[in-house]
Amino acid sequence: MRITRFYFGDSLKKDSIIKLHHDLTHYVVKVLRLKTGNQIKLFNNNEGEFLGTIVSINKGHISVSVDLQVRVPSEDSVRFHIALSIIKGERMDYAIQKAVELGVTSLTPLYSRFSEVKIKNKNHLINKLNHWEKVILNASQQCGRLSIPQVREPMNLTELIEESESDTFLLLDSSGSKNLNDVSFKKDFYLVVGPEGGFSDEELEYSRKKTEIITLGPRTLRAETAPVVALSILQSKFGDLL
Repeated sequence: MRITRFYFGDSLKKDSIIKLHHDLTHYVVKVLRLKTGNQIKLFNNNEGEFLGTIVSINKGHISVSVDLQVRVPSEDSVRFHIALSIIKGERMDYAIQKAVELGVTSLTPLYSRFSEVKIKNKNHLINKLNHWEKVILNASQQCGRLSIPQVREPMNLTELIEESESDTFLLLDSSGSKNLNDVSFKKDFYLVVGPEGGFSDEELEYSRKKTEIITLGPRTLRAETAPVVALSILQSKFGDLL
């Protein structure tokens, strides 16, 4: 039987007893209906991943014995960052989920001229960020990674590039003259993905001075499909996708 994994941000140490956080306790008891004696896995990027056993469930509090370390932390040889133009609802969730599964270190929601979604106020932004963080957490727990990617506050293309001028930027657009086999970069790079309508002429003109414009071939891919294709190619070529 598959053992469910959970991110645990506090310290994990073999032969210790830890208490699960309240929101995690509710999920374990009410949704998964796990009981005393059931095993779970706990992980974070500092100590790695451990096999644990539920030793007690009392008034909404779950205690777990940390029994065995099954993975140690490791550093990625290449750090993939992605900037995604904000698209609607489940399509944005899908793009974020698959980017997490494909090993990105951070995600930056991107404002662009033709973005489908406009975040109206601070409360709307907070709700969006909280929702995306949950998507990232769930995807990280499911796919077996140890680290939880950071989701940053949205910014526009100029802000992103000027903030990280020392990094390599690969911007996906059909006007590109290079493909992903032509690129080279240092340890960190950003993959920049536009909205369904593409980038504006002004955004592309600015980008050509600062970034590599990359094409994925003759077919027009949807905004949620393009990052999956590009990250798969890049992970296969430079990362750990075999």
